[in-house]
Amino acid sequence: MKNLFKRSLQVVVLFTLLGSNAMSNDNNPSNNLIVVNGKLVDITLKYNDGDLKININDSFGYVLYNDIYKGASFTRKFDLTSLPNGSYYFEIEGQTRISRIPFNVNSTNVDFLKDEESVFFKPIVRMQDNTILISKITLNNEKLNLELYDEDLNLLYTEELVGDIQLQRGLNISKLMVGEYKLVMNSEKRKFEQKVKKRK
Repeated sequence: MKNLFKRSLQVVVLFTLLGSNAMSNDNNPSNNLIVVNGKLVDITLKYNDGDLKININDSFGYVLYNDIYKGASFTRKFDLTSLPNGSYYFEIEGQTRISRIPFNVNSTNVDFLKDEESVFFKPIVRMQDNTILISKITLNNEKLNLELYDEDLNLLYTEELVGDIQLQRGLNISKLMVGEYKLVMNSEKRKFEQKVKKRK
């Protein structure tokens, strides 16, 4: 039965485009305001990307602080005097992207590394009839690994997408059985999972 599922799964390449605002200037972390006074930092972020999850991580990726903000923007004061000297970064995750804002702490102040700020666009998934539509912007030539599993976690399909500024794939599941499937997407050591349902 598993092999039948694999043979039945068809792949179609799609050429749909993400909304033009996905790469607009409003989404660039460098357009937001960061004011530093010693180790006291005022941050105003306007991402227009839904609710925001804010982390402060150390250089090893360990989360030192996290919070969730409702709405598309926030203003907050951070007192970083308790942080030892070293390298850190803010990670701001919205609905479609994750922004990374690195900074260094020394004995007297905080230095933000503006030239090293980066934006990672999350894969976007939607259903159209019996086709799973997957799209991802890759400003840094990231790869996107796709895996589709059935309800028993049998791997039905796998593929690695690479090479374009916008990766796109459509998975036609019209010949699979009605039920729930799990799409797993990996890119730049980040894992995203989404359940999809075939209804008829």
